[in-house]
Formats: sequence, C-alpha cells, structure tokens
Amino acid sequence: MRGDLSAVCSVLSEKDRFLIACHENPEGDAIGSELALALALRRMGKTATVLNADPVPGNLRFLPGADTVVSEEDGSGYDVAVVVDCGSPERTGRVGAELRKCPVLVNIDHHRTNGDRGELSLVDPDAAATGLLIHRVLVAMGYEIDLDVAVNIYVAVLTDTGSFHYGSSTPEAFAVAGEMVRRGVDPWAVAEKVYETQSENRLRLLGRVLGSLELTLAGKAAAITTLRADLAEFSAGKDALEGFINYPRSIVGVEVAVSFREEEGGVYRVSFRSKGRVDVAAVAAGFGGGGHRNAAGCTVPGDLPEVKRKVYGALGKVLS
Repeated sequence: MRGDLSAVCSVLSEKDRFLIACHENPEGDAIGSELALALALRRMGKTATVLNADPVPGNLRFLPGADTVVSEEDGSGYDVAVVVDCGSPERTGRVGAELRKCPVLVNIDHHRTNGDRGELSLVDPDAAATGLLIHRVLVAMGYEIDLDVAVNIYVAVLTDTGSFHYGSSTPEAFAVAGEMVRRGVDPWAVAEKVYETQSENRLRLLGRVLGSLELTLAGKAAAITTLRADLAEFSAGKDALEGFINYPRSIVGVEVAVSFREEEGGVYRVSFRSKGRVDVAAVAAGFGGGGHRNAAGCTVPGDLPEVKRKVYGALGKVLS
C-alpha cells in the first residue's frame, strides 16, 4: 500500500467541507465508494457533495445516497477534494476543474497505474476494490458502519470482484463482504437490483453488440463493437454496456476480450478484460490508459479499422 492512512484520516476528521468525485462512466466500485464516504462524512456532521461527470447507472440508482449525486457544483467553497477509484485526475472528466479549486486533494484508489497525484494518497493495487480502502479509512476513524454505508461498500466489492469470480477476490474482500451482511445487507436484494433489472432495449442492444463479435490472433482475442448509432437506436446510455465484454471473454481459448465503443470526436473507448497471464493494463498504458492487470481501458483516436489495427497489433505482442 502506498500513502498514509493516518494522514488521510486526519484530513477527513479535521476538515468540514468535502467535494467527492470518481472517474467518468462510473461503475459499482466508484459509485459505492464515493457514496459510502459521503454518507459517513455527513453523519459525522460534515458537508459532503458527490460531483460526477456522468450520471449514476440505472442499476445502481437504488444505492443509498445515489439521489444526492450532482453534475454541477462550484468547487471553490470546499476544503478538500476526494477522488476515488480514479487512476488519474484527468479521468474525472469535466468536473476536474472544480476539484482543482479545492485547497487539498485526497486520492483513494486501487489501480496499479495510479500516479499518486493527490496531495494525500491512499493507493493499494492489491486491494480488490476501492470500497475496501474506504472501509479501512472508516474503521481507522472509528466510524460505526451503518446499513446505508454497508450497502454501498458491499456493492463496491461485489461488482469489482465480478461477484467474487475474479482472481482479485482476496480474503479481505470476502471478510468485508461478510461483515456488511452481518450489518444487515441482503445479498439477494442487492444482486437482483445490480444484475437483474435490465430493460428490453438493453437486451436487444446486447444482441446487436454480440452480432459484431469477431475472433482474431488465432482465437486468443475476441472483440465486440458498439457504435453511437447502436446506442441511439435502443435509447441507451453508455452505462447499458456494463458487463457486455464478459461474453467474448467467456469463449473457450480466448485470453483477452476487447470492447470498442465509438465516441464523439473520432475516437474509440477501448476496454480490455483478460484471463490469467495477460497484463492488459500494460497494453492500455501504451495508449495512454491504464487499470488493472486483468481489466483496463484506454481511448484511441482514428476510424474503426485503424483503431482495431493498432489495438490488435499491441495485443499480438503479448499474446504471441
């Protein structure tokens, strides 16, 4: 673990006004971590505002505190900015300008590619989820974790371990999840909200995206593509794509799954998921991105054939 847990706890204890943010296109760990921290700080009598560039995904809007997330806020009135689950400040998107107005920046994250660019950092690449770091912080501060905070921490851990399927499912992850259940979290109620509330349009979008499936590099890589027109046709946001990449990864013989998502401005958001030996964080870093060994992402400019050529070329070097 890099950083100073006691120093982070001191700032959270001594200051009163906090602006909390995560990366663009947030998922369960990012949302759960920032909401857990915000709820706890509020119950300590402090002001805590969660400011995100993108909305809370539909399947996470049941989380306690999700209805308080804002998309616009002036950061000049806050003492501390806390950035969670974010490998680089740039990944907070358009809200980064407001975060930089705060006198102090705290960075809490578990991405190996995090550059510790906060004035105060707590970064542990061995942690299964940033939610576990939030748990460590709250325990160190003597906070008695209540049910609302517990639900958010549980979802953070559940989603970032792939429902405890991934190799990152550490003893700490199981222990903290168990603790949250003892504090009242209902695993089935949470799983139903997170995984079993999809719309008809999302299922039809999945069919469209799976229709783009292609295997390459002697069957060691499988890719899917989502165009902006696909999202528009099915009235879907980017959050609807969460989990789609797991389908190509499940193919026998595939070591790396890739998702290409068209964005505005002639760029593609590229996500990687790997099995076992392949370090996709290193591949993503070659394009200015980052993440974890088995889950990473980057943004690549160009038209689709050009982007695929670049990405497959980089993957070919690690899959040969």
